Amino acid sequence: MEGRKLQIPGGMQDTLPGECAHKRRLESELRQLFQRSGYQEIETPILEYYDALDDQTYGYRPEQVWKTFDSRGRVLAIRPDSTIPAVRLASGRLKDAPLPLRLCYVQSAAHYFSDTLSMLCAEPQAGVELMGEGGVEADAEVIALAIEALKLSGLRDFQIELGQAGFFTGFMQEAGLTDSQCEVMRRLTEQKNALEMQLYLEKLSVSADAARRLMHLPRLYGDIAVLDEAEQLTPHPLCRSAIRSLREVIRILRAWGLEEYITIDLGMVHQAGYYSGMIFRGMTADLGQPLLSGGRYDGLPARFGREIPATGFAVKLKLLMMALERQGASFTAPVPDVMLAFAPDALAQAVAYARGQRAQGVSVAMLYGASRDALQEKLLLGIARSAVYVTAEGAELLEREAE
Repeated sequence: MEGRKLQIPGGMQDTLPGECAHKRRLESELRQLFQRSGYQEIETPILEYYDALDDQTYGYRPEQVWKTFDSRGRVLAIRPDSTIPAVRLASGRLKDAPLPLRLCYVQSAAHYFSDTLSMLCAEPQAGVELMGEGGVEADAEVIALAIEALKLSGLRDFQIELGQAGFFTGFMQEAGLTDSQCEVMRRLTEQKNALEMQLYLEKLSVSADAARRLMHLPRLYGDIAVLDEAEQLTPHPLCRSAIRSLREVIRILRAWGLEEYITIDLGMVHQAGYYSGMIFRGMTADLGQPLLSGGRYDGLPARFGREIPATGFAVKLKLLMMALERQGASFTAPVPDVMLAFAPDALAQAVAYARGQRAQGVSVAMLYGASRDALQEKLLLGIARSAVYVTAEGAELLEREAE
């Protein structure tokens, strides 16, 4: 135990002053972006009843969820994402709110990391949920907002990969796979693990033609021409409907002038199993893993008693900042505008000076017991933008160069 006093649990991270300042600015900018787009901010508890999450269809296995107990022994869960709590809120206290319902949030979620995703357990997120709109226009709206969020952050050279949960589902139905077999295929498809997929399909009683086409699924990646290729691969109605939906979304994004940010990945499947239609994620070569994800989840609100269509996304702020840093962003720790020291008999004057400056929006850090010379040395270290030494006679602004 003694050796862990200066350590933190695996998957957690401290946020240093410079990082924290940049993160707060980013949060503020994203809040304003969401609010300008008509979204209202909510905040949900960090703890939820585990019963609300204890369902395989939500995509969070028991071993992935942080759990604890309340005083009555009921199992509680730390929210693994912010979509499920937002849906619970929309189906409960906001059940009589007029539709469409546009909600946004800036809060953290936590889950045990997997071998293929981020090694972070705690993830500060900023996201939106649009409930009560079921058309492709709503899907395009949240994708466009996700693109604007990444542009606003200063991120360069990113892509939004579009997929369709219905395409994968239709493909699995056509192959006649069971739910458990579909889950294995979901994992292997997401990993684009062609060798293990081939070995797994050889064990199943699927036709050689079905196996060949299933092996092609992870390779359905690229520009809009991929949709033509996908149409030739399967006639399943659910797959064809998914492709038509994607074409419509892309048409709308083209009207928004955002087509350049879009690629197609029909082998994409999200970890959370509640997605029912269009899905997407934000990628940049500087990170190598999704820093943003979202999609349509029409079936989820019904599980909480409110049958409404819904779509949304969330940005993972820590991963976004990692990508920004790798692109050259510098998270310099902020310094106060003024460092203030004072003579032994000038405490009242120093306090009055500090209060007056702070009232005008100037940050002032007090330095106690320091002489004028000591304050001058501190100034030369660059730990404040300026320095003031207060005596009973008044305040003296020190020059950066030593006298």
